[in-house]
Amino acid sequence: MNAGYVRLSRDDDKRNYSSIENQKLIITQYAAERNLVIDRWYEDDGVSGYIFDRPGFRQLMKDLDKDIDTVLVKDFSRLGRHNAKILLLLDEFQERGKHLIVVDDHYDSEISEDDTIGITTWFNERYVKDTSKKIRHALGAKQKEGTLITQPPFGYRRTGKKKETFEIVQKEAEYIRLIYDLYIQGCGYRKISTYLTQQGVPTPSMIRRERELEEGRNTNRHVAAAWSDGMVKEILDNDFYIGIFRLRKRARNTVHGKDKRVPKEEQYMFEDHHPPIIDKMIYDLVQELKEKRTKSRYKGSHGQWIGSEIPNPFGSCLYCKDCGSKLTAIQRQTSAKVRKYYICSTYNTKGKRYCAKAHLIEEQKLMDDVVRYIRMCRNALCEVIAAYDIKDFAAEQKTVEEKCALIQAEIDEVKHQLRTLFSQKIKDISSNPGNEALIKESYDSIQQELTARVHALELKYDELKCTELETPNVKEKLRTALEVVDNIIKKGTLNRKDIEILVERIEVDENGLPEIELKYGLSRLVHYSPAEELNRYENEIVLTVMRLIRDDDRGFTSAKYLSRKLTDMGYAKSKKSVLPYVTTMIEKGIVEPCENKLKPYTIVKSREEIAEIIADFCKSCELCRTEGTGDGQEVCDKYTTNLHDTNADRRYAADGI
Repeated sequence: MNAGYVRLSRDDDKRNYSSIENQKLIITQYAAERNLVIDRWYEDDGVSGYIFDRPGFRQLMKDLDKDIDTVLVKDFSRLGRHNAKILLLLDEFQERGKHLIVVDDHYDSEISEDDTIGITTWFNERYVKDTSKKIRHALGAKQKEGTLITQPPFGYRRTGKKKETFEIVQKEAEYIRLIYDLYIQGCGYRKISTYLTQQGVPTPSMIRRERELEEGRNTNRHVAAAWSDGMVKEILDNDFYIGIFRLRKRARNTVHGKDKRVPKEEQYMFEDHHPPIIDKMIYDLVQELKEKRTKSRYKGSHGQWIGSEIPNPFGSCLYCKDCGSKLTAIQRQTSAKVRKYYICSTYNTKGKRYCAKAHLIEEQKLMDDVVRYIRMCRNALCEVIAAYDIKDFAAEQKTVEEKCALIQAEIDEVKHQLRTLFSQKIKDISSNPGNEALIKESYDSIQQELTARVHALELKYDELKCTELETPNVKEKLRTALEVVDNIIKKGTLNRKDIEILVERIEVDENGLPEIELKYGLSRLVHYSPAEELNRYENEIVLTVMRLIRDDDRGFTSAKYLSRKLTDMGYAKSKKSVLPYVTTMIEKGIVEPCENKLKPYTIVKSREEIAEIIADFCKSCELCRTEGTGDGQEVCDKYTTNLHDTNADRRYAADGI
């Protein structure tokens, strides 16, 4: 059986252009002159000759062992344009005992002894490589100039006479902003893609298909019916959305080779090339979050669907001070309302054998602490922006390196203790084999404690190594941070985006007191201790209660009266929670319990005596000593007569947590 093979590709130039039908005509005429009939045709239309994984060619090679005896082609370039592979193919035909005829190149495998075949096939290969080289150079020149027209990503379309500019498609831009907002709120790729699909948001391939149909183009491009994790990730990774145009992101080393990603520093980048959809600060924040979540193996916010999870604004920065684990959000139903807390995830899932305390902290208390701290940092932030010098980076870098060295030394020391502990454990078991179980139990608790300590130190080390303080755009971020701070002060609370921008890390101790570390080095500028604030607040209430009793003309008081007065002055108090302060008044000898239920506490000190007690209290009061006044009375008066300004202060004692 005789077979003819024809091929045409886009790399053929106009001078040597031959259509599929012309190739068939030439082969048919040649065969007729020699009394041959072409029984079967194999063809590849639009496939490069440099590759040999072609449908028609594959089928031809499979059928050689069946019923094909002779193969005819127009010339060697139709058979292929890879020198080495063509020469191997000729040998294969001879080994299989098959007859190959190349019409225009006057080759017949049964009679040819032409020594110039290698030159002919080499020239055919050079043609492909030269063409590829010219195309690469032309594209490279356009890439360097930023004039190469590419397909815009989801959210943009090309405009202009030559389609040389990009404009935002507002509806698609809303979807892109939604994706960024959801990610910052704590949703992962899977949850975002599921939500977009449920909401009927069209996928990028759907949008592209619609545009092609509008332009009268009909392609066989695959259209995805649902959003995938990869689509969401690609949108979050793409800096095209902040106005950056990147070219030469991928390149290949050989003709028809695989595309390989080009390092960012070798790509051609054009900033402010087109209108952005996403603010640069938001984009940088998302990149930072992605890196953090990768290191912490973040699994997304709680809840199967968006909106069903427990809101968790502090989810990415809240840690247990002892074991280093993240704190997880929980809810507790009280008689009045549902209250939100954060608890050590290790304690919550494994129990006190792995972390001794719950490190429980109420979200509102934590929010009040952070807002108060940010208020304190506001003026310092202005001063930093005004006085900031890029030269300070060197000193900052040194500080970070020193901290890392200290933490590494501590890690090495704890690991040495673990090794020593293990050796001692082996010795004790060898000496007392009958008590092996008891010895193991005794050592295991110590071993777990040291292991948890190593884990916490390693987390802290990683956080320091990844600090943003060395980035060259710190001053720009500081300005952005100031805007966020002003917005927080105005509204009095933080959302997750605010926290991600400003807060570096919060560690909660076993008593539920947070240690707050802000970004941009702000925590080193302003001292803040929640324990000191709690003590200040307690002294403030004690002082206020003494003044209320001093000014009472009735000669008695009650918990109900004091609670109502404190509430009127800005404290959210209850009758039950004011009782500890009444006990303090009894201990100071200011009041005594009374058998008359209508007059529960009799005032036994005169106004003059109570004033002396207040004066003595103010001399040792942390509130007054912090202000640095003499007797402290004036400062205490200031704090207790303007309580509405401190309405957001912490109330641990009152809440009884």
